[in-house]
Amino acid sequence: MKKYLLWMSVGAFLAGCAGQQEKGEFKIDGHFTNLPLGPVVLEELTLDNLKVVDSANVKDAGGKFTLKGMVPEQGLYRIRFQNGKFVLLALDAGNMKLDGDLDNLEAMKVTGSEATSELQQFLADISKKSISLTNEMRELDSLHSTNIPDSVFQPKLKAIQEKEKAFEQGFFDMAAQTKNPANAVFAISQVRSSEEITAHKQVISGLATRFPKNTLVKSMTEKISAMESAQAAGAGSDAAGGEQAASTVHVGQIAPDFTLPDPSGKMVSLKSFRGKYVLVDFWASWCGPCRQENPNVVKAYQQFKNKNFTILGVSLDKTKEQWLAAIKQDGLAWNHVSDLKFWDSAVVPIYGINAIPTNFLLDPQGKIIAADLRGDALTAKLQEIIK
Repeated sequence: MKKYLLWMSVGAFLAGCAGQQEKGEFKIDGHFTNLPLGPVVLEELTLDNLKVVDSANVKDAGGKFTLKGMVPEQGLYRIRFQNGKFVLLALDAGNMKLDGDLDNLEAMKVTGSEATSELQQFLADISKKSISLTNEMRELDSLHSTNIPDSVFQPKLKAIQEKEKAFEQGFFDMAAQTKNPANAVFAISQVRSSEEITAHKQVISGLATRFPKNTLVKSMTEKISAMESAQAAGAGSDAAGGEQAASTVHVGQIAPDFTLPDPSGKMVSLKSFRGKYVLVDFWASWCGPCRQENPNVVKAYQQFKNKNFTILGVSLDKTKEQWLAAIKQDGLAWNHVSDLKFWDSAVVPIYGINAIPTNFLLDPQGKIIAADLRGDALTAKLQEIIK
């Protein structure tokens, strides 16, 4: 699987008219079983930051809370719970009710928001398809390791590649059909390669035409244009004999060493973790997909932290305050480093990082044994190699 695009990392459906893009007051009434006591936080997700909009404090076992505020236009938001779990919303003005079980958020019931209902259904669909694809890829990897003949392997590989292509096409189909700009931006944000974006330029340009006033759509199209301009400039530089693009690291090689400061200013090197399995996790506080992935990383860390496994978080943040706040909010209880230089970080060209979240799993000798482990794939890999 390819990586998320750079422009989305800096930040998670189109037909007919622009649909409801109401501005004004909103109210969210939530009722969840298995909801831990403590704060429930509503955050706005932009392509550049996370902004706290409102919060409530759950004080009893009833699992009820209310969030209120003003919304200038339809946007992407999330409700973040005390245990790190969250739900995504396409928020308009009006009243919304959420009912569910925090241990089974996929079955959450949404009333009063057609846009959020659509977003939740889309999330459920892509999750199901992604899990199925991942399982098929693992089975194929297992077959390949048995040295099966190419006459058997290649047709199976081609079939999976076709399914992966159809999977990515689904994001553009959603963006071309929905009436909700927030859902359109989320769908496009899940596309994994700049080549696919270029190939579907008509869908992207259609967003700006159909939702000309929506801030999320404007920000997304501007970032895509900037990305394309940078790629074109880079290609021209290479053609003229200028600086070549940084080479990327790959599974099977020794991970390049680097040294960056931790939050206290102490210099920490990757090589200092030799002797342990290490997940080198590239992320940032402003990266929506990174924050969404963090609960999965926390789950894996808690399960394997006492089994010769650790994590080195490498942040592409710009400000120390936001970096440290995200570490605390998401419960990232492992080693962290950052030179706070955003995409100008010294480690970016070393690893050829062009998108986050990105991670590399190293064995105790420092060799890369896996990359881009998402969702349950990280836990599954650790279960496989750590006995």
